[in-house]
Amino acid sequence: MSANSRPREESFGTPAESDGKAAAPMSSVKLPPPAYDDPGVKQANRKAIFIGATIGILALVVLVLVVYLLLQNPALTANIRDVVIILTAVVLIIMSLVISVLLVILLYRLQEIMHFLRAELVPILTETQKAAKAVYGTTMFMSDNVAKPAIKAAGFVSRVQRMAQAVNMKAKSSAGQR
Repeated sequence: MSANSRPREESFGTPAESDGKAAAPMSSVKLPPPAYDDPGVKQANRKAIFIGATIGILALVVLVLVVYLLLQNPALTANIRDVVIILTAVVLIIMSLVISVLLVILLYRLQEIMHFLRAELVPILTETQKAAKAVYGTTMFMSDNVAKPAIKAAGFVSRVQRMAQAVNMKAKSSAGQR
């Protein structure tokens, strides 16, 4: 196994503290090596860069060649220009029609969503709000009529116990002095 193909080890947990306390046991998790270290990935990246650069250079050469040829024959250039203008106008008209159709579809879907919100979601939210109010009322009732009296009674019992302990301690201390 090479160094690049071995899994990395990373520890998760608390490191040993500087004041001498023992650190908690750390768990060890084996992670795969990062992709950029893989020789196959490096070779694929170099190949992709080479292909991209080659395509860019070829496109630039073709563009320069086309411009050179167009400058050599002005009459042909004028005809090609007119055809390109007509084709551009046709493409823009078609794109405008497609965008208009998509906009109509989008507005229709938006109308369906609004109908759903009014017909389905609003009643659900209304019922949820009613349930939340009922839970709030029940909570307030339990707090006022059960919890508060129970807390007061527990406090009273605790005071009585503490007072009995104090009296008992006082009685024992006075009996011990006689």
